[in-house]
Amino acid sequence: MAKLITKWRYLKPDAARHAQAYIRYIATREGVEKYVEENGARPAAQAQRVLVEKLLRDFPDARRSFEYEDYVRRPTARNASEFITRTLEEHLELFDARSNYVSYIAQRPRVQRSGAHGLFTQEEDAPDLNAVAQTVSEHDGNIWTCILSLRREDAARLSYDKADAWRTLLRANAAEIAARFNVPVGSFHWYGAFHNEAHHPHVHLVCYADSVQKPALTKEGVVQIRSLLARQIFRDELDAIYIRQSQSRDELRDLFSARLKEAVARMQDAPAEAPVLESLLERLSEEVRDRKGKLQYGYLPWPVKSTVDSIISELEKQPQVKAAYSAWWELRKTVLSTYRDSLPEQAPPLHTQKEFRHLKNIVLRIAKEECSAPEQEQEFDAVQDPQDCGAQHAVYDAKRLLDAAREEEYPDEDVQAALRTLLAAAERGNAYAQYQAGKLYREGYFLPRDDARAKMFFERAAKQDNSFAEYALGKLHADETSPFFDETKAADWFERAAEHGNGFAKYRLAKCFLSGKGRAVDAGSAARLFAEAAQASDASVRRSVTPWAKYQLGKLYIRGNGVPKDWAKAEELLRSAAQDGNEFAQRLLQRRAQWHRLGPMDAALGVLGNLCRMFETSVPCIRPRCMYLDRKRRRELEQKQRALGHAENDFEPQM
Repeated sequence: MAKLITKWRYLKPDAARHAQAYIRYIATREGVEKYVEENGARPAAQAQRVLVEKLLRDFPDARRSFEYEDYVRRPTARNASEFITRTLEEHLELFDARSNYVSYIAQRPRVQRSGAHGLFTQEEDAPDLNAVAQTVSEHDGNIWTCILSLRREDAARLSYDKADAWRTLLRANAAEIAARFNVPVGSFHWYGAFHNEAHHPHVHLVCYADSVQKPALTKEGVVQIRSLLARQIFRDELDAIYIRQSQSRDELRDLFSARLKEAVARMQDAPAEAPVLESLLERLSEEVRDRKGKLQYGYLPWPVKSTVDSIISELEKQPQVKAAYSAWWELRKTVLSTYRDSLPEQAPPLHTQKEFRHLKNIVLRIAKEECSAPEQEQEFDAVQDPQDCGAQHAVYDAKRLLDAAREEEYPDEDVQAALRTLLAAAERGNAYAQYQAGKLYREGYFLPRDDARAKMFFERAAKQDNSFAEYALGKLHADETSPFFDETKAADWFERAAEHGNGFAKYRLAKCFLSGKGRAVDAGSAARLFAEAAQASDASVRRSVTPWAKYQLGKLYIRGNGVPKDWAKAEELLRSAAQDGNEFAQRLLQRRAQWHRLGPMDAALGVLGNLCRMFETSVPCIRPRCMYLDRKRRRELEQKQRALGHAENDFEPQM
């Protein structure tokens, strides 16, 4: 497969000139053989061989050039001369001033000129060579240089044997290249020149950013630029490979699923015989059968993930699966070879291949559905949102992929496809998709944060009585940093969602009745709503809300606020909340001897609060906007919190 070669370097502001003698020495030393075209087919002279070895010692990266590949294959005088010339040219910036380097690439022999020189840039008009050379030489930051090279046959076949094609390519991708340097496109400057060499036509680039910017091109950024350009240069050839690769991936997925189901059937027909694969499936089935929450690989503990990976590894050993994976990997290597210098000799293990992460969820689904007892198949407690059950299958799959992509790296094309599926369904009127689209815009995850679009999608879903969308609208209006902050509207939406049975909304509405935000203070209504949330049957509500509802209701019974004072009932509720993991309930139980002081203390705090509100001003709220934290980041923060001596939750969550 054809490939694009790139060589990136950078010049510091104090780039030395002292190595000019090196060029003169190796080019003019006694005994060096000047290349003559008619002698090109003869074997390389001894002086050329010695010089090649010296260049390889001084510049080991020269081994990755097309010219060195040709020299190794045929060590002729012509190929040796090509390699020597190219290597010196690639490292010319190490030996001479910046301004001389710019002048060289613009005026050297075989450069395609447009007027007096061959330099081109983003603008249509040719730049002033002297002005560019002076600007580059006086720039007080790093100057990046690059050589983009193709083989002659590839350049001729793809019409990249002329400056116009390269100029169009680089102008179209200037913004993407600037992004890889981590600088705005308006601050990024570049100049190029095309050299139409006989064997390997190439382009020289000089890049830099305004003085206020600090460009940072990483190794991964180099690979991304090379990939970006190679995918466009070899577009027609790669498109055909992509189609074959997609077909190969689908064939492997279908074969994988079929072999997995066969293993399940063998396990059920002959449970006494338990080879490795069947034993792993049986273990996984036991681990996931009664698991609550989302059955996604990214949400599982490490031991379960390890079992899934082991199942995939066992299936990979089967000859047909192994052959299908090898066929896909050969196509993948063909694509990667266009912009990567080195590739692993063997395909990575199947369970580590990003393009096949969906196989892990296939394993989980089959282990859950086909290995479990029939009565378990109809349980829906694993779904956080009850409306998941009624969503269209494609929309639900898209949402599951996006949830998993928060925890792990997924191919960008898969994430974008899931987003398109979800947003298209939302536009068609699917209430569940509208609710999920609103969440994406509200959180600013995968999509830019946009409260207005979040509100629009939530309202569309709420018109279809989606209680989660109604609850989300309440949260949006209750957020003091939101442009739609309105405590009364927030309470209205919480009330509407609560009427539709949403346990989260019942808890928030009860808090409104207690605090007087959006509703008149009514401890009786708050107690009733806390009691309903405490008795919820929905698994997600019981896990997240019920312990806090019991804790709040227990405090009301201690104080006799909205309900008769009943310390026995309060203790029962607090103990239940503590067993569910609520540390505040546990602390309140430990202070039982002080319960008689809670009433006077509340009164004193109430008076103090009213006095503080008398002095409130119109100072705008400067609390930062809320932001989404994925589970990994949240765990890291909790570990740091505990290391500093705090409890895991020092404040009640806003649900």
